Amino acid sequence: MATVPPEFQETINALNALYNAPSNSAKKEANRWLEDFQAKPEAWQIAVMILSTEAVGLEAQVFGAQTLRRKIVDDFQDLDGASREQLQSSLLNISVQHRSSPKVVRTQLCLSLAALALRMLEWEQPVRHMINLYGSNATDLPYLLEFLTVLPEDVNDSRCPNLTDEEYRNRADELLTRNANEILKMLVLFMEGSGGDTKLQEAVFKCFLSWLRSGDIATSSLSKNPLLAFSFKALQMPELFDTAVDVVCELIYQTKDIEESMPVIEEIYPNLLPLRQEIVQSLEDDNEENIRGYCKIFVEAGECYLSLVVRHTDHFRGIVEGIAECTSFHDLDVVPMTFRFWYQLADELRKNEEARLKYQDVYEKLVDVMIKHLHYPDDMDSWSAKQRDDFKDFRHVMGDVLKDCCLILGSRVPLGKAYMKITEAAQKSPPKWQEVEAPLMALRSMGAQVEPEENEVLPEIMKLLSQLPDHPKIKYAATLVIARYGNWTDKHPEFIEYQLKFISSGFENEDVVAASALALKLLCKECSTHLLNYLNQLHGFFMNVTQKLKGLDLWEVTEAVAHVIAAVPNAELAQVFRMFCAPIAQQLAILASKTVATQEEDIPFIIDNITQLKIFFETVNPQVAPADAHPCIPIVQELWPVMDSLADRIGAVDEASRPLAGCWRSIVISYRTHYAPLLPVTMARLIKSFEQTGLGQYLWVSSRVVREFGEQNPGAALQFVNGLSASMWQILQKYAGQFDEIPDVVEDYFNLVSDTMVACPREYLHSTLFPTVFEAMDASLTLKEQYSLIAVLRHGRIILDHLNDLQHPRDSPSQSPSLTASEAAIVKGQFEAHDAFVAKLVQGVIFHFPPEVHGDAIGLIKALAMFAPQESVVWYGKAVSALEHATPNEMQKTVSDFSAAAAEANWNKVRSAVHDFTTVYRRKNVLPRSRSSKK
Repeated sequence: MATVPPEFQETINALNALYNAPSNSAKKEANRWLEDFQAKPEAWQIAVMILSTEAVGLEAQVFGAQTLRRKIVDDFQDLDGASREQLQSSLLNISVQHRSSPKVVRTQLCLSLAALALRMLEWEQPVRHMINLYGSNATDLPYLLEFLTVLPEDVNDSRCPNLTDEEYRNRADELLTRNANEILKMLVLFMEGSGGDTKLQEAVFKCFLSWLRSGDIATSSLSKNPLLAFSFKALQMPELFDTAVDVVCELIYQTKDIEESMPVIEEIYPNLLPLRQEIVQSLEDDNEENIRGYCKIFVEAGECYLSLVVRHTDHFRGIVEGIAECTSFHDLDVVPMTFRFWYQLADELRKNEEARLKYQDVYEKLVDVMIKHLHYPDDMDSWSAKQRDDFKDFRHVMGDVLKDCCLILGSRVPLGKAYMKITEAAQKSPPKWQEVEAPLMALRSMGAQVEPEENEVLPEIMKLLSQLPDHPKIKYAATLVIARYGNWTDKHPEFIEYQLKFISSGFENEDVVAASALALKLLCKECSTHLLNYLNQLHGFFMNVTQKLKGLDLWEVTEAVAHVIAAVPNAELAQVFRMFCAPIAQQLAILASKTVATQEEDIPFIIDNITQLKIFFETVNPQVAPADAHPCIPIVQELWPVMDSLADRIGAVDEASRPLAGCWRSIVISYRTHYAPLLPVTMARLIKSFEQTGLGQYLWVSSRVVREFGEQNPGAALQFVNGLSASMWQILQKYAGQFDEIPDVVEDYFNLVSDTMVACPREYLHSTLFPTVFEAMDASLTLKEQYSLIAVLRHGRIILDHLNDLQHPRDSPSQSPSLTASEAAIVKGQFEAHDAFVAKLVQGVIFHFPPEVHGDAIGLIKALAMFAPQESVVWYGKAVSALEHATPNEMQKTVSDFSAAAAEANWNKVRSAVHDFTTVYRRKNVLPRSRSSKK
C-alpha cells in the first residue's frame, strides 16, 4: 500500500478546523494554512489524493478541485513533460469518478480540465476527447455541458505564462473556433431530445450562451437554427426565464453587425413583437422581475439595431415603444436601464430630420414619464440619509433624459409641459409640494438645452416663480431654476432685478440659503456686465449678508460679486476691488493681532476670510499687457503685511494655513509676471514658514512659484529651492526610515524638485542640490503611501525622460537640445553610485508598493533601460539575483528577456519582462505570506 504523505492528513485536519472549529481564531489560522499550502509544489499530489478518496467530505472535495485549478492556472509551467501527462491522466480519471458529484465539485473540475486543455499542447483535440467520454450517456450530459460551458470563458480570460502569444492564439482557435459548428449542432440535438427536462434545457442554454459570448459561433449559422426559436419560447417558462433573457440578449448582441446579420435579425424581430403584450401584462401585474428581463431584451435590441430603428421607423418602431413602456414602470431600479438608449437614439435622430419627426410623440410621452419619476414620495420622511442621497443623485441622471427630449422636441414643448404641471399643481387646494417641485426640477434639468433666445414659455415661467406656494422645498427648487437659466437671463436683462429680489429673499430662510447662494453665483457669472449697474446695491447686500454666512454659502456669495468685479474696466478696477477686499482685510488684521489664547475660536473666521480673498484673486484676473501696471497688484501689496502676520500667527495650524497657502498660490497663478516685484518677500516667507512648521502646503505653493518664474530666473529659483531643501533635509533625518509618517510632505517636496527640473533642467542637474535629492529619492523607495511614491517615481521619470528625448528624438530631431552629454554623465553617475536603485524598485513592486504604483515603478525601470541599456541589464540582474525565492530558471529567463529587449531597443518588451517576472514572483512567494500574516 502506498504511503500517505503527512500533508494529506494535515490538509484534512485544517479543513475540519476551517468548517468545524469552535473559535474564529482557529478557523482563520486554518484558512491561512490552506491558502499557503495551495502555493506549495506538494499541493498537486495532495489535491489528487483528496479527490481520489471517497471517505473525505464535500468540503474537502471542493478544496481539492479548487486547488487543482489554481495550480494549473498559476504553476503549470513548473511541470515537466512526464508530470503533465500524469496530471492529465489523473484529472481525467477523477472526472469520471466525480461526473455525478455535486455541481460545486463538477464545476471546479471542469474549470481545471478547461485550464489544462488550453495549456497542455500535447493533449490532442481535448474537446473531441471530452465529447467521446461523456457525450453518449444521458446521465453524463450535465458534466459534458458544464465543461463545454466553462471552456470558452476560461480560454478567453486566461493568462498563460507557458505559452507564447502565437501558441495561445493557435490553441484558442483549435479549442473554440474549429469546434464551434459541431458544438452548435450537438446543442440542438440535446435541446430537441430534452423533453420536459428543464434542468437539461437550462444547461444547454448556458452552454449556448457561453459559446455565443466567445464570438466563435458564426452569425450565419444562427439563421434557421432551432435554438433561436427555443430561446424565445423559453421566456414563457418561469424556470428558464432568466437564462432565456440572457440568451436572447446575446443573440441580439451577436447580430449587431446589421449588414452581415440581416437574415438573422429578420428572424429575431418578429419574435420580439409579441413580447410587447407580455410587458403590458407585467406592468398590470407589477411583476418587477419580468419587466426587468423584457427591459434588458428591448434595450439590447434598441442599442444594437439603432440604425434600423432610425432608418426604418415604421417597421422597427415597436422596439422604441417597448422600451418606452419599460421606462414608465415605477421601479427606479429598472428605469435607468433604458437611459443610455434614449441618449443614443436622440443623438442619431438629430442627424435625421424625417425620423426625428416620427418619434416626437414618443419623446413627448417620455417627458411626462420623467417628470412623474422625479416626484419625491409621500413617505420621504421615513427614508434613511443614504436613500435620500441616492434618490437625489438619481434625479440628476433622469434630468439627462429630459435633455435628450429637448434635443428631439426643441425646448418649447418640454418647457410647456413643465409649466402646465406647475400651474395645475399650484392651483390645487391645498397644493402638494411634490407635484410643484418635480416639474421645477425638470425645468432645472432642461436648462442646458434651452436656447437663450426662447421667448414664449420661459418668460411666463419666470413670472410664475414668485407666485408659487410658500414652501421651502418649492422655494429651493424655484431658486435653482433661476440659477440654471443665467445664460437666458443674460439675453433677457429685464428679469435681472426681479431675479435678484427673488434670490435675496431666500437668504432669509435657512432651508433656502444654499440654493440662493448658488443662484446668485451663477446669475452674476452669466450676467456680470449687466450687473455692473447694480454694483452699489451688491456691495451693500454683500456687506450685510456675509456677516451671517459661513463656509460654502459665504464663498459662493463672494464668488458671485467677484464675477461682477471682474467685469469692471481696468481703469476703475482698483477702486472697486479695494472696496470689496478692504473690509475682509481689516477683519483679518484684527484677527492677526489677537493673542494666541483666542486662536482656536478664531480659526473658522480666519479660514472663511482667507478663502474669500482667495476667491477674489482667482476670479478677478484682468488681461493686462506685461509692460502695463496691473490694477490688482497694489491691493495685493497692501494685503501682504496682513497675510504675513497671519502666517506668523496661524502658519503652523494645518487647517488654517492651507487656505492661506492656496491664496498665495492663486495670486501667483492669476497675476504671473506682474507679481514679480513681490517674489523676494514671498520666497522668504515660504522658506520661513516651511522651516517653522514643516507643513507641505508651503512646498505646494513653492512649486507654483518655480513653475511660473523658474525658467526666466533659474538662479533665483535654485536658491529658493535650496532654502526650502535645508529644512527638508532636517525633516528627512528626523523621520529616517519612517517617511510614511510624513507622506504629504514627501509628495509636495518631490513635486517641487520635479517642477525645478522642468523649469531649469541644466542648472538643476549641475547644482549641488541634485545629488542630495537623488539620495533622498533613493531613500524614499521604502515608502508605502501611494501618492508620495508616485511623486518620487515621477521625479526619476522626468529626469530620464528629458535625457531620453535627446537620445531618442521623436518630434524635432533637428532642434538643439536643452541638455548635453555632461548632464547625462551626471545622472548616470548618480545611478552608478546608487546601484541598488533598481533592486529597490523591483523589491518595492514585489513586496510593499501599492498595486496602483506598480506601473509607475516598472515604467521608471523601462526609462532607465532606454537611458543606460547596458548598465540597466547589470542592475536588473543584481536585483533579480537578490531575491531569495527566485529559481535559477526564473532568474535566467527574465534577465535574458530584459537583455534581449534592451539590445533590440524594444522598450515595451523591457516593461513586459519586468512586469511578468514580478507578477509571478509576487503571486508565488509573497501573496501567501501576506495572507498568513493577516489577523
